[in-house]
Amino acid sequence: MNNPYLLKKQLQENEEELSNYLRDMNIWQEQMKRKEHTLPNPNEKKKPKINPSKTNPPKTKLNKISSWDYSAWDKFDVDNACKELDTQDELKKNDNYDPSVDCLNNETQSRQSDGIYEKNLGNALVQKQKWAEAILRYTRAIEYYDKDPIFYANRALCYLKTKEFKLAITDCTSSLKLDNTYVKAYQRRSSAYLALGMFNEAKKDLLNVLKLEPNNKQAKNDIEIVNNKIKQSGMQNTSDNKCQKTNTIYNLQNKSSKMLCKDVEPIKSVTPDWPQRDGCKQITSKQKPPHLRSKKPLCTLNIKDVQVDQEELNNMHLLQTTLKEVCEKNYKDQSKTTITNEVVPMEQDLIQNEKKHIAIPPVPLTYVQLKQDWASLKNDPELLFKYLKQIPGKRLPSIVRNSMDNDLFVDILRILRIEFIKNGCDITDYLMGISELPRLQMLVMFCSSNEVSCIKELLNYVSKFVTESALKNLKKSFGV
Repeated sequence: MNNPYLLKKQLQENEEELSNYLRDMNIWQEQMKRKEHTLPNPNEKKKPKINPSKTNPPKTKLNKISSWDYSAWDKFDVDNACKELDTQDELKKNDNYDPSVDCLNNETQSRQSDGIYEKNLGNALVQKQKWAEAILRYTRAIEYYDKDPIFYANRALCYLKTKEFKLAITDCTSSLKLDNTYVKAYQRRSSAYLALGMFNEAKKDLLNVLKLEPNNKQAKNDIEIVNNKIKQSGMQNTSDNKCQKTNTIYNLQNKSSKMLCKDVEPIKSVTPDWPQRDGCKQITSKQKPPHLRSKKPLCTLNIKDVQVDQEELNNMHLLQTTLKEVCEKNYKDQSKTTITNEVVPMEQDLIQNEKKHIAIPPVPLTYVQLKQDWASLKNDPELLFKYLKQIPGKRLPSIVRNSMDNDLFVDILRILRIEFIKNGCDITDYLMGISELPRLQMLVMFCSSNEVSCIKELLNYVSKFVTESALKNLKKSFGV
């Protein structure tokens, strides 16, 4: 024990143990004193038990009077008979006396006194602003005696100080169930509602306070604050609704314009490759979409019989066959060119516009945010690269902790291999952060052979930026 730091530390621990022991002894001593007061004194003489059978007078049998004996009925004293009946009822009540009722009352009184003692200890800790220890004292007081509203209200105050507002609300409601005129419980519950943003509930509690105490200044100031908050929230809700309406109208207009742009195609004139012959005219046809074509009925043609020479018929037949061949060839060429040159650029433009509108989320604080943001980017490597680049690699263990799953682990490695290496970015911080994950060996164990080769490729790339010792440590942690 030559080290003075360790000696000092041991002395502090011994001092804390001694102080805790003495504090427990003082508490035990005070509890014993209170219990001694409740116990009966053995020096006092016990009063002798009185046998009620000896004190009570002997019961006299009443002689019944016959209904026809009018002289006996005249002599009968009604008041004396009523008194005798009353004395008999009192004796019956005294015989049915139950001493267990007094025992129950004594137990409740002792438990109530224990609860008040714990409450006083909690009040002393509240003055020292030791909120956690005070909560323990008030819970003990409630365990001893759970019908005192002050115990719940005091514990609610400690929950407010530790910013556990929901627990404070439950304690205040249980306090008000026992006493619905307790002003402090209403005030503390209103402050908890105000902290949670439940302004209407806070206003109701403050109105109840003003009903009980109309001159309460704190309640008046608080109700002004709550009214201002309600007005601000109402203005925000109206502005949000307006923004939502304008956004929906703008989106609908964009969608309709896109649909129209998709449907409307420019009118193209097709010039077929006609064979050049004498006496033939060049004919050009126009291709129109169905919705732009004319809806008028076709004209009726007057057909006349004409005598034609055999040479002209041969020329017509040859012209028809060439026309069919040229049309088929142009149709095939147009179908190929339209699919490759028109459809693909439109899809690419739409994808690029969607990428522009998608905003990259900020740096996550928890694993749940990281998972949601990763899913919202729709597995687009460029967006995922930008999102992952803004996260510092050494912060990954603090964000993920013990919650990393295999799919996200593989996706991060894939983005590092595809995008980061392609852009020549340094990935040492990311690999160092991943190597500090507690479940890394299990994640690597469930990887496939292609994924393990991806890890090896990343480590080979990192060898340019890292020393040999650091590279060995990385390979050890990844188990490669």
